[in-house]
Amino acid sequence: MNPFVIAPLVALAVLGGALAGTVLRDRLPGRHLDEDTKWMVRIGIGFLSTLAALLMSLIISSKMQSFDAVSREIEVAAAQIMQLDANLRELGPAGEPARARLRALVSAEIARLWEHRALPESGGRGCHELEKMLRTLSPTGTAEQAALARALQLTGNLAQAGGVVSSQSSSTTTIPLLTVLLLWLVIICFGINLFAAVSRTIMAVNLLVALSIAAAIFLILEMDQPYHGVIGVSDAPLRAVLQQLAP
Repeated sequence: MNPFVIAPLVALAVLGGALAGTVLRDRLPGRHLDEDTKWMVRIGIGFLSTLAALLMSLIISSKMQSFDAVSREIEVAAAQIMQLDANLRELGPAGEPARARLRALVSAEIARLWEHRALPESGGRGCHELEKMLRTLSPTGTAEQAALARALQLTGNLAQAGGVVSSQSSSTTTIPLLTVLLLWLVIICFGINLFAAVSRTIMAVNLLVALSIAAAIFLILEMDQPYHGVIGVSDAPLRAVLQQLAP
């Protein structure tokens, strides 16, 4: 879902609910706008407002936690890549082909996640090929053997981290959930304007409320796609590592 498309539609829907309340207010008979009706509407609007606020806070909290988790995974992966490169350097000339493969793997992951280009070296397949290459090495010294063992362990960790990152790269926000939330918000604005006299102040408040709700939905959708849009996970850790991997 494109946040730049959904957010304006949300604002228009909220303003439409407010406008519907204003229009209906002028057409309803007086008995439908008495104090008992106002009291019942206030109770209903208060209940829906509580539900909407609770649901929106839960969604935003969940998306922020997911966004932070992806950022941490990228930072951890960058640190592990640096450690893997250090171990490959200890293997001497025998480890240079594996280092070249590692550079290609990191470059492919950056292209896949941030540039949205699928390359053969990207994903778990690239880590599997690197692991196969490492298993063909037969170092003789104790230090080299220990470095190879650590390199194999780090390669497995990177493959696992790559799977986690890939699983979190797609949108998880469901359309029915946002639809229900938007319906509640439209009903709230409708009920509030049903008993509010038309004025510039009321119109300004309706506009600010609509823009605020649209901004909240925009943030939710942006954080739900951590490698897309304006708000995204930084690729700086992996790009910095890629420079360090230069021969």
